[in-house]
Amino acid sequence: MLIVSGCSSVPSSTTDKVESFAVKGLGDTPLGRLAADLSADRLEYEAGFLLLDRGRDALAWRLFMADNAVRTIDAQYFLWKNDRLGRTFIQRLMDAAERGVRVRVIVDDSMTESDPMYLAKFGAHPNVQLRLYKPFGPPHKSYVFHWVDFAADFKLLNRRMHNKLFIADNSFIISGGRNIGEDYFEYLAPDVFRSRDLMGVGPLANEASDAFDMFWNSEWTVPVELAVDHVPSVEEAEEFKRLLDTAGEDADSYPPGYSDIGDINRARAQLEPELMWGTATLLLDTVPGEDGEPRSPKNATNTVGLALQAVADRSTKSLIGESAYLIFTDSSMAHLRSLKERGLKIQVLTNSLAANNHTTAFVGYRKQRDEQIATVSELYEYRPDAATQTELYHRLAPDQAVPHFGLHAKTAVYDRKTVFVGSFNVDPRSENLNTEIGFLIESEELGNAVADSILNDMGPGNAWLVRLSDAGDTEWVTVRNGEETIEPNSEPLSSSSRKFEADLAQPFTPESEM
Repeated sequence: MLIVSGCSSVPSSTTDKVESFAVKGLGDTPLGRLAADLSADRLEYEAGFLLLDRGRDALAWRLFMADNAVRTIDAQYFLWKNDRLGRTFIQRLMDAAERGVRVRVIVDDSMTESDPMYLAKFGAHPNVQLRLYKPFGPPHKSYVFHWVDFAADFKLLNRRMHNKLFIADNSFIISGGRNIGEDYFEYLAPDVFRSRDLMGVGPLANEASDAFDMFWNSEWTVPVELAVDHVPSVEEAEEFKRLLDTAGEDADSYPPGYSDIGDINRARAQLEPELMWGTATLLLDTVPGEDGEPRSPKNATNTVGLALQAVADRSTKSLIGESAYLIFTDSSMAHLRSLKERGLKIQVLTNSLAANNHTTAFVGYRKQRDEQIATVSELYEYRPDAATQTELYHRLAPDQAVPHFGLHAKTAVYDRKTVFVGSFNVDPRSENLNTEIGFLIESEELGNAVADSILNDMGPGNAWLVRLSDAGDTEWVTVRNGEETIEPNSEPLSSSSRKFEADLAQPFTPESEM
């Protein structure tokens, strides 16, 4: 089965693919003029950033960009779910396409629910082009055989595109930790992720567009119509759009507290006092070579992980970070140990078992948790009943059940003045396997804002401080007003079945592949 499956996969390199590139010099568009107005009194190398801490704001600004683009939209995501948010976003991008906007979309094929037909119908619009990154095959394979194909070519297909990037008229860009799905935007859903993005304006737009083009034109992206056994017609795309428009009239199509940004003038009035300015760099892993290996050696400074390591080496006081999945390689463990030894205070937040959405990732973390406690200054685990998130839902949707919360942000602040927000988790998969992207910004204003946000996530009621007792046992501690409360159970708020699942996965979880 493995041999047959592997031989029938969709070829990554195809002559049926036409190169295309970002359209630049769009300062005459509404978004281009707005970006120029906002940057008018700034130095030419400065970029402005809006912190998108809440899901409703992250959605509202994406839809604002989609609604006001007139020339181009480029979107690149690891995961684009076929749920309310996924369909809402498709609807608004198809609206843009009907206005004549060229829409290009790249989605990693590892999580398209084995049948990308909903993406194919989206891509059937004449002004939409949609490509899958390293698609599985053959078309419409069952979910089981989807992963049989993965196993047949594991070394090649295991290197996924984890990037998250959204660009409108080469003027406004958003990157961070959110995929496209209702869990990431604080919907009324059973499970919700705490995440973080940044929206940027300024000189990074050209770099972001070049980054998108590098993946768009690579040998690993395939037009979606080659990955389905039925290529939708334009008429089918129009019918799909009508269904989306009908569904979009339902109030439940949007998360609690969502409101449209409005026109360009309202956006300008909101952005002028809220943008935080600094010197910014776009960190980016290059597209893998034909053998699936990274083109740049892992000792190159342009890889995201090693660029962040270099920032930490320049820091003198503190490192405050949160990572949904936290598994140190031997080199990263040694590096953090050396930072702590020379005086850096290192505070890190990750998911508890109860909050984690990937059991195998948690198991990889648990294997080295005691060593992590000894390596960093303070280690925290996020609670599934985080107080800040719970209060938000009680206020915005008082009649609705409060979701189960998890952490999905990938953020770090160095010395409260250098900020990273992107797709990079602190684990071997982000370090060695996936491609990643993110903003690195020098800005004390943004550094303080993001640091305070992370520290709030670490605060009492949102997370536990995890430490070792005098007897060497793991303790989950809540500290309020100097008084400590120690949880009576290990892996608190986790069900017995979840603990059993983690124990069962323990022997079969290689840390190198997390």
